[in-house]
Amino acid sequence: MFKRKFLAAILKKNNTKLSLNKIVCLDKLSKGQVLVKLKYSGICGKQIDEIKGIGGKDIYLPHLLGHEGSGIVKDIGPKVSKVKKNDKVILHWIKSSGIESSTPKYTLKDKIINAGWVTTFNEYAIVSENRITKIPKGYPLKKASLFGCCATTSLSLVYNQLKLKTKDNLLIVGIGGLGQIILQAAKNFNIKNIIAADVSEVALKKAKEFGANITINLNKKKQIKYLDGIKINKSVVTTGNIKAIETSMKLLSYPGICYLMGVPPKKSKIKINAWNLMHDQTLKGSLGGNARPQIDIPKFINLDKRKIIKINKIIHKTINFKDINKGISMFQSKKNTGRILIKF
Repeated sequence: MFKRKFLAAILKKNNTKLSLNKIVCLDKLSKGQVLVKLKYSGICGKQIDEIKGIGGKDIYLPHLLGHEGSGIVKDIGPKVSKVKKNDKVILHWIKSSGIESSTPKYTLKDKIINAGWVTTFNEYAIVSENRITKIPKGYPLKKASLFGCCATTSLSLVYNQLKLKTKDNLLIVGIGGLGQIILQAAKNFNIKNIIAADVSEVALKKAKEFGANITINLNKKKQIKYLDGIKINKSVVTTGNIKAIETSMKLLSYPGICYLMGVPPKKSKIKINAWNLMHDQTLKGSLGGNARPQIDIPKFINLDKRKIIKINKIIHKTINFKDINKGISMFQSKKNTGRILIKF
């Protein structure tokens, strides 16, 4: 038996603050469901997009949010074999091995509150077995939460897609949590140049600390001009900003490839040079970096253990769950230099 009522942050209407309410869940877990008591959750740009309605009309309102977190298993449903009670786990949005369960049923004053296979802006979560991965013994829950999206998505792009070589010049556009992890990982390939680009001087200062060879403020044309003599053959855009995507493609050489990790507004359009495309310039979407959570998460956690990457360095602030709206504002602030974590 598990706790029936618990606090959750609910999106009831786009472009409004999340509402903190006690919601009710069913007493019995169905096939493939796992009950997790949340300990930490990250705030991701995707949640900001959902709050703002960037993806178009939200037909699921009111609903829960959050897709990266860590916690402790409190109960398991029928047929669950990956985890057991009291296991420490990572909650992630990318499908992994295990059963894909039905989505959970929550209510608030007898009104349905919708939720997907994983949510993390709530004290407890009913999660599908294929959206959890067991945390290696001894690894902290706080750092582990970031492997639900930010760390795994970024490192999967570097290790599964980019295929960096020493002759490469890599441009990273957007030096938030994703960009900082990509930069750290790329440093270990001893490539020719890592160029960090952003519109925030705070972010660019952070990029220098992580070892970027060149930093460029995209609002300063003279700085962009400095890149004219550098053949950028690989680039990554961690934001869905249209201008950032277009600038990255203009700076890319041909042949060259640009990976788009950020989510642009639905139905948005970009302008790119057709001549460059014809001469082997490529723009490719990277949804989760082709991650395989059951394989990649333990491997990537080991990178942090070996100090090849330093996950702690990207955590800007840790806040109490009851202050989640303050955390969301903080995430969007120009002073933010990384990931905001929620502590339960």
